[in-house]
Amino acid sequence: MTEALQIPRKSVGSGPRAVMSIDALIGRLTYDEEFAKNLATSPRVTLEEAGLSFDKEEIDFIMQTDPQRFDAACEALFNLVDGNFLYSITMPSCDT
Repeated sequence: MTEALQIPRKSVGSGPRAVMSIDALIGRLTYDEEFAKNLATSPRVTLEEAGLSFDKEEIDFIMQTDPQRFDAACEALFNLVDGNFLYSITMPSCDT
């Protein structure tokens, strides 16, 4: 599988849960092929079962306070999963 991009850890104020979730998601995608398959077929359930949460406000905070880290995380994710998958999980859904 693809080698993970090393993202420097640094304090981002009130957004640490999202930062940890991003790091955990990237890390897990580098070694867990079953997780990657499950994420592609059922992203919300897979993320919930893995204990990974992404609140819009926290992601917005990371983007505003540490845009380089956010860009590096996005690049790492795009290197690990199909780009169409990332677009599909941001689309509105009837699932709640």
